[in-house]
Amino acid sequence: MYYVDLKINWDHKRCKHAIERMWLRGITMSDIKDALKKGKKHKQKETGLYESFYRFYSVVYDEFNKKDFKKIYPITVKLW
Repeated sequence: MYYVDLKINWDHKRCKHAIERMWLRGITMSDIKDALKKGKKHKQKETGLYESFYRFYSVVYDEFNKKDFKKIYPITVKLW
């Protein structure tokens, strides 16, 4: 099995909105990591961004893939 290291970039300027949404909804950074690892992934047609559905929320993010790591830029967090 091939393991890819997951890195979440919280310093990116686009992540400010996601952090505010997490704070309002009571979702922690470890919850976001769980959603990205275990959630059902879906690519949005109109924006090209990815969305990961997990428990009662979803995370919209952009990703950058390399051979040995995957870099994630969270954009927003939605409740369903």
